Amino acid sequence: MDERIKQGYHKIYSEMFTIILFLAAGSVIVNVAFFHRNITQLWFEYVILIGSPIYRLVRIRMLEIADAPAAGWKRVFRIRMIAVVMVIGVMFLLMSYAQHGKVNFPALFGFLIPFLVLFCLSAFLTKALQDSWKRRQEKKYGDEE
Repeated sequence: MDERIKQGYHKIYSEMFTIILFLAAGSVIVNVAFFHRNITQLWFEYVILIGSPIYRLVRIRMLEIADAPAAGWKRVFRIRMIAVVMVIGVMFLLMSYAQHGKVNFPALFGFLIPFLVLFCLSAFLTKALQDSWKRRQEKKYGDEE
């Protein structure tokens, strides 16, 4: 198979992965907000949302893929993290209001704060892990040249 065709297939599969991940996230949001389901009723979406990034991280390590960061990537990462945290916060506020007609801030923050802390912690740890792998690869292949 031609390398160009392989790259095309990889791009299609990558886009499909992203679409499935967003559909699973949307399904969780709709089911929790409008149908009042809990996580035990959404196990398939939960497996996709948790398993997909873990699978991606494992495969990156197995294939020894290390992408060079683009110019300004630290600033972009911070901006994206702030935007995602704000969007998640607003979504939880809107879902709480849609479910109960009012926002119960103590209950909301009791759930939202630990979620956001774990979300940010996992994002920063994943980024640090990938940076470490990249440095190790640069050291490994830099010595051979």
